[in-house]
Amino acid sequence: MYTGLILKESLENPDVLIDDRITITKEEKWNVDKSAEDWQPKIWTAVYIEGTDENLEDIAMIVSASILDKWYANLSDTTTEYVIFHKKLFSYTKGDDDTKQKARNYGKFIGVPEHQLDW
Repeated sequence: MYTGLILKESLENPDVLIDDRITITKEEKWNVDKSAEDWQPKIWTAVYIEGTDENLEDIAMIVSASILDKWYANLSDTTTEYVIFHKKLFSYTKGDDDTKQKARNYGKFIGVPEHQLDW
C-alpha cells in the first residue's frame, strides 16, 4: 500500500485526485500565513491519499504532470520514497540520504523555499 500527501493548491488541475486508483483518506486546511512565500496562498488544502503499490509509479507520473512549478508532493510505500516535482521524479529506497539530498537540492534549484523542503 502506498500513502502520500498532496496539496490541492499545488496542482494545475485537482481533478487528478479523482483517479480511481487513489483513495483520499483525509483532507484538512492548513493556515500557513507565516511560512508561505508571497506567491503562495496562505491557506493550503492537505489531501492524504493511499492506494495499492502496483499503482504507485503511475500515480507519481500523473501527479508529476499536474503539479505546478515550485511545488512538490510525496508518496511512499514500505520501502520506497517518491518526491514528485513538475515532470521530474526522485525515487529512492528509504534511508538513501544521498538521493534524498539530491531531491532537496533540485527543489531548491527550481525555487521551492528551502524551509519547505522538510520531508
